Amino acid sequence: MALDPKASEMLSKGWYGERLSPSDCEYLLTFGDHSSEANLAASLANRLLHKACTETGQICAEIETATGPCPGNCSFCEYAEGTSSAMFREIDDSELARICEGLGGFSDVRSIRLTSCGYVDIDTVCRQVGIARDHAKKGTRIYVNTGDLGSDECRMLRDAGAYGAYHAPRIREGRDTEIALDTRLSTISNLRSAGLQVITGVEPIGPEHENGEIVETFFSTLDMKCSKCEVTAREPVPGTELNKYGKLKPSRLTQIRSVLTLASSWYVPPVRTACPGTYVSGSNIVTVKVEKGNYPKQIEAARRKLFNSGYDHLLKIDDSTVELNLMYLKQTGSV
Repeated sequence: MALDPKASEMLSKGWYGERLSPSDCEYLLTFGDHSSEANLAASLANRLLHKACTETGQICAEIETATGPCPGNCSFCEYAEGTSSAMFREIDDSELARICEGLGGFSDVRSIRLTSCGYVDIDTVCRQVGIARDHAKKGTRIYVNTGDLGSDECRMLRDAGAYGAYHAPRIREGRDTEIALDTRLSTISNLRSAGLQVITGVEPIGPEHENGEIVETFFSTLDMKCSKCEVTAREPVPGTELNKYGKLKPSRLTQIRSVLTLASSWYVPPVRTACPGTYVSGSNIVTVKVEKGNYPKQIEAARRKLFNSGYDHLLKIDDSTVELNLMYLKQTGSV
């Protein structure tokens, strides 16, 4: 079957670095996730990604530093006050230090992300950033993922040693959460003004979300000078209100991510980095949620995943690259 001419023109524009409008993206998302149009979008986005990162992958380790009933009360979160009866838990400082030290063995875990619920106070987050900075391999980029912050708090994070932060307005913010959209966007501005690199996102996407909602969330931050955007599906959590909708199909997530990749192919981040990839994060970046005692195996699996995805090199902490071949996998104990 011939490609839809209008869709073909839009996809070509994205490939050649021309801007796609929100209505263009909505149109491209009307096609089935196994259609010729969706397949071409995925192929072009994948080629664009491999070209932009020069076939180089990178690894990020995510460490959960605090959990427990959270006042954000997001309808999809296992830690929402209305869902969770779990006790507050914060990672022990010595445990955080041991994990960060252990991640630096081969200098190829380029960044560490410290993730906590929205209730955690800024002094605690800054202390944990300092521990990660002091115990990770020198040059490791420390990111945080926490609640909304004012200007002074963002500067405190920077002074503590944070390189950047993940912060995103969620789809249906203020409806499926108890957080105002303007508050989320204000925090992104505060983080940027403090000199931190911001990774934003379009999340958590479920089967019930309409094309317009997804696209609107993406474009709400596109001109805010963020470094990257992660597009992720919602993980169903029993007991939460949105669990009834289930999980987005992987093929549909690929279609959404591909269209948004092409829509932002023109975008140049505020700070150029080595082997960056596209603005919408793709398969060249593997984020590993590390667990106490098991993180060496998880990092080994991340190296194998990048190797299996066809990436030829791995980006190291000092911006150099190492050839990602069978010899390197053996050297790092990954095979």
